[in-house]
Amino acid sequence: MHFDKTSENDDVFYQRRRLIFNEPGCCSLYSVNLDQLILNQNNDHGADDLIAPEAQLVCGDLPSYRVVDLFYCDGLLLCKLAEMPMTIYLVNPTTGESEELPEAPDNIQHLGFGFDHSTDDYKVVSAVFYDMLVFCVYSLKTGSWEELECSLPYSGAYTFHAVLLNGTLHWIMETPDQTSMIVAFLLEEEQAGEIPLPVEYSSDAGDCVLGAFRDCLCLTHCSDERTYNEFWVMNEYGEGQSWTKIKISIPYSELSLSGFWKENHDLLVFQKQLVMYNFKEQSFCNLSIPGFPHVDCIGTYLESLVSPNYYGITDREH
Repeated sequence: MHFDKTSENDDVFYQRRRLIFNEPGCCSLYSVNLDQLILNQNNDHGADDLIAPEAQLVCGDLPSYRVVDLFYCDGLLLCKLAEMPMTIYLVNPTTGESEELPEAPDNIQHLGFGFDHSTDDYKVVSAVFYDMLVFCVYSLKTGSWEELECSLPYSGAYTFHAVLLNGTLHWIMETPDQTSMIVAFLLEEEQAGEIPLPVEYSSDAGDCVLGAFRDCLCLTHCSDERTYNEFWVMNEYGEGQSWTKIKISIPYSELSLSGFWKENHDLLVFQKQLVMYNFKEQSFCNLSIPGFPHVDCIGTYLESLVSPNYYGITDREH
């Protein structure tokens, strides 16, 4: 109820929304509130660069292993640690609570994390390749993994980190005939489907990164040899013909979208450096966080009281 009230009230939402990140090679997570900074920028058009508020250490009872991947959904984070065998924690960065997930029935290869509104349940999804693509789902309510009968004839993946959009997790995967497709896993139905890539990527998606641009799927480039000044956006979800290119005024070889945006401001990540971009005016300014020249594992969460330890447990059961 607390989280829903926050989501319904714009003023409270922007007070409690935070950007989370870590420093490349670092085991700690940090967060900043950028919404007040954007408000001040709107009142000061003469500013060239922006300096974020001082970052705060996110307190979670995590081992001192480096966070190599970070998933975020509403008020909870899913942290994959650089430890063998793979260790995964659910964390509420606001309350500091954390829970280590039990070992999955299969070796985890490709992860995703999201919220199933039909059952009010957070779910962790692992996609594993054998002769077929097999899915395993962890339910926060039940505290257990389940291997699904749902499987697809895919042989590999270009995307290890699933993109959450419209209650669905997305990976770019490769078929046995070496064509590429977006595999979409619906959290509510626990079923997988397919979404086509732009024609130029249908046979090779090795140099593109799947992400979300506001409320749309997007594809950005990643190359050591070339620079680009555009990326793809799917304007109509699931419609292959709706892929369009968006041009930007900054040439790049590696670009990702942070998931943080407000009105005309989108926070982009160029080679692990932050840029606040205005797509309406095609203008930008650099954003620096004191003490962090480079950032990694970037995402956005909303402060909440949701507990990863007692979620779904009734007072009687507790």
